[in-house]
Amino acid sequence: MTIWSMLEIEPTDELAIIKKAYAKKLKSHHPEDDPEGYQQLREAYDTAVKWARSGQRIASTVPSFIGEDKKEIAEAISKEIEKMVIQAETVIRVDEAEEEEEQEVAEEDTEEEVEGTTSIPHENEWTMFRPLPVQLDADLQEQPAAIFDRQIRELYADFSRRIQQASWHSLLNEDFMWSIEHRDRLRDKLMLFLDQHRNLPHAVWEALDSFFHFREDKEIFLQRYDNKLVEYILGQVDGSMEMRYECFLLQESLEFDIEHYLNLRQSAQFMLMEDKHTEAGQLLDEANKLFQYDPDLQLLRAKYCLDTADYMEALVCLDQVTTMWPNERDGYLLRGRLLYYLQRYEEAMKDCEYLLQEDAGNRDVQCLILECKIACSHIEEALTQTETNESKKDEFIHFRYLANKSMLKNKKLYPQRLRISSLVTIGKNIMGPILFYLLVFLKLSWFYILVYTICYFSVSELPPLVNAVFILIFLWKIRKICKTAYLFSN
Repeated sequence: MTIWSMLEIEPTDELAIIKKAYAKKLKSHHPEDDPEGYQQLREAYDTAVKWARSGQRIASTVPSFIGEDKKEIAEAISKEIEKMVIQAETVIRVDEAEEEEEQEVAEEDTEEEVEGTTSIPHENEWTMFRPLPVQLDADLQEQPAAIFDRQIRELYADFSRRIQQASWHSLLNEDFMWSIEHRDRLRDKLMLFLDQHRNLPHAVWEALDSFFHFREDKEIFLQRYDNKLVEYILGQVDGSMEMRYECFLLQESLEFDIEHYLNLRQSAQFMLMEDKHTEAGQLLDEANKLFQYDPDLQLLRAKYCLDTADYMEALVCLDQVTTMWPNERDGYLLRGRLLYYLQRYEEAMKDCEYLLQEDAGNRDVQCLILECKIACSHIEEALTQTETNESKKDEFIHFRYLANKSMLKNKKLYPQRLRISSLVTIGKNIMGPILFYLLVFLKLSWFYILVYTICYFSVSELPPLVNAVFILIFLWKIRKICKTAYLFSN
C-alpha cells in the first residue's frame, strides 16, 4: 500500500489536500488506540509533505509504508538523495573548471606576484548535504509548542490582524500545528495564553474551537484547566457573551490603549451581570472617555442607566447607538421599551414598526407594539393584530404577549364593538364542536340507523312501538354524548 492509498487521496503536491486527508485519518488511527496504524499514517504524511515540497510529482514509484521493511524505504530515499547530490556535484564541478581556466589566464599575466603567494582553499560546497547532528532531534521535538507560543503572541500584538479570522486560520494550518504528539503541549500553551489575553472577536473563538474542540472536549478542559476560564471560553464560542470589534476598523487610527479599553469594556460587562453597579459605572465612565463610538459600550451604558433609574441618560445612549449603527436591533428594542415606560407611545411604535419590517414574527416586538396600542386606547387595532397572529405557532410561549392578549379580550376592561371577524370566530368556535359530536353520534348509532332505514322502506307502515324503541335508543346515545361533552368541558 502506497502513502497515497494510506491517506486515501490521489497523488498531489497540494499541501492543503494532504493535511486534510491526514486530519481525517487521525480519527481512525489514534496514537493511544492504534499506535502501529498511527506510526504508518505519520510516516505516510511526512513523506508526502517532503515530496510535495520538493516540487516533484509522485506516482507509483513512491515507496510503500505497509508491508515493506523500513530499511528498504530508507535505502530508496537515500538513492533519490544521492541522485540529487550527483547532479548538483556535476554542475559545481563545471563551474569550478571554468573558474580554474580564468584563474590560469590571470596567473600567466601576474606570474611574479603569484609565486610569492599561497593558495587559500575554498569553503566546502557540500555542507548543505550533511545530515543534521543527532543531538538536535530533541530540540526539534520541543519546537512546535515554542513556535506556536511565539507566533500567537505576535499575532495578538498586531490588532488589525488579531481580529481577522483568516489570520488565525493561517496560523492553525501551519505544519507544526499538525504534530499529534505535541497536541497537549500546544493546548497547554493556548490556555496559558488565553488566561491573560482574552480580547478576541466571536469569529476567532470559533476558529480556535474548530481546531482545539472546546465544546466537544468540554469535560477534558474542565478537568485540566481553571473552570472559570473554560466557562468564559465556552461563552465566547457560543456567542452568549459576544462583544463586537467592527467599530474599530472604521477608525483611521486608534489613539488610545486599545487593550486597556477592551479590558474595561469586558470587566464592565461582568460587573453588570453580577449587579455590581458602582464598579460597573466607574469602568464605563473610564471606557467612554477613551472611545465613544462603540455600540456595545453604549448599550452597556444604557443598561447601567436603566438599572440606576437614569432614564434620560439611557435614552441619550440609545439614540447614539441607533444613529451610529442603524442596523442595531437591540438598540431599537431597548429604546422602544424605554419610550413606552416614559409614556411616549407613538415614538415607541415607530421603533417597533421598523423592527417588524425585518422580522415580522418577533414576539418581543409584537408584545411591545400591542402594549402601546392598548395604552393609546387603539383597542380595535390591537384586537386585529392578535387575530392576524392567531394562526402563527410559536416555538416557545411568550407569556407577556399572551397575558396582554387575554386581558385585551376582557370586555369589562375594554368595551368592544361586535365585528364581522368576531362573528366568524364565534361561528368557528360553535360549529367545530357540533360537527365533532355529530360524527361521534353517527359512529355510535350507525347500525340502528341502518336497521331503522331498512324497516322503514320494507314495511308500508311501522308500528308505533317500533318507532318508540328506535327513538329511545337514539335518545340514549345522545345522552351519552352529552354526558361525555360535559365531562370534557369541566
